[in-house]
Amino acid sequence: MTEFATALWQVMLELSPWLILGSVIAGLLHAFIPSSLIQKQFHGIGGIFKAVVLGVPLPLCSCGVIPAGLGLKKDGASDSATVGFLISTPQTGVDSILVSASFLGWPFAIFKVVAAFITGIIGGLICTLFPEDAAPSPSPRETKTGPEQRPTLKESVEHGMDIIQSIWRWLAFGVIVSAALEVWLPASWLATLGST
Repeated sequence: MTEFATALWQVMLELSPWLILGSVIAGLLHAFIPSSLIQKQFHGIGGIFKAVVLGVPLPLCSCGVIPAGLGLKKDGASDSATVGFLISTPQTGVDSILVSASFLGWPFAIFKVVAAFITGIIGGLICTLFPEDAAPSPSPRETKTGPEQRPTLKESVEHGMDIIQSIWRWLAFGVIVSAALEVWLPASWLATLGST
């Protein structure tokens, strides 16, 4: 049980920075992109394209992209634009592009960007085949100073925290499963996967 607790702590330490980064980016998007603009620009086929263009350069991994994507959805982006963002963003980023270019050359780095872009667009287009959720009500931008005001720093932080709170059960489940696999799944069994 001690080994499991240690593994649980290690998984949380590895996951936390990326979730925090994702919630910070969600807060920044909430602060600097008005929800009315998100609701207008991130819908339809063009909205998928714009969401992918926004997501490709962001330095977010598959963990950090979740709160950022949920933040876009909460602020009024369509399901298809959100899916395109969620697929394309963790595949690459400015940092990943530069590292790939320095180690593997620019052709491979450009290929990564193109692949992230294409798969994001395809994923968003597939999502358009399914019924869209009801249009979200406008994000809570109606502050004490009026609906057109930019959210305060406090409101942006609360927005990021709200997103993490909305998915905490799934996060907890994933952390527990990951720690359990690390402790109770024999390392020798994992080694055999590469040889089959």
